[in-house]
Amino acid sequence: MSFKHFIICTLSVLALIISSCAGEIVTLDDANFEHQTQASTGMTTGSWLLFFKANRCPHCKKVEPEFFKLSQDEELAEQGVVLGHVNVMESPRCAGRMGIRGFPTLIYLHQHKLFRYNGKRDAESIKEFIINGVQDMEGEDIPAPPSFLDHVLKMFKAVGLELYDAALGKSGMAGYGIIVMVGVLMAIFIGIISMFFMPAQKIKKA
Repeated sequence: MSFKHFIICTLSVLALIISSCAGEIVTLDDANFEHQTQASTGMTTGSWLLFFKANRCPHCKKVEPEFFKLSQDEELAEQGVVLGHVNVMESPRCAGRMGIRGFPTLIYLHQHKLFRYNGKRDAESIKEFIINGVQDMEGEDIPAPPSFLDHVLKMFKAVGLELYDAALGKSGMAGYGIIVMVGVLMAIFIGIISMFFMPAQKIKKA
């Protein structure tokens, strides 16, 4: 085989690889998000364009065909841009980590930074943002995956807000029920702690 034929075959194989990568949209959720994107580690899987959506959101349905067009774009594939979509209702931890406040929301993870897209929701505008727009942006630090302690603190915060609303009478009878339930649980918790950690009292012999 001549060198010319070798070059042609190599380019053909590369074209097939790129075309096979184009068109793929990765489904992400709470379980696989960090493993797939490696957002907090090396990001060796590439830069990620993320589409946060909800099934019944009409605005999300309008963005979906534009997002699919981007998945077919060979230039983005050549630059290592991977497309992924996240169902916000089914992946609350992932949405909370990325600070999703509404949907549809488009986020671009690139070079260990997070870029939020607020422009027109058509394929051409989004592509322009990826290719050229982020060059003039500082970007945010990508939030780390929430730890067990973060989940516990979030739970206590939610309970505290419920108790606060209940104390102000905003929750009605249900609010008073929550106060009673929390009081009972706290009493049980303190009782268990005292049983295991409080020193036992010695009984004096007569």
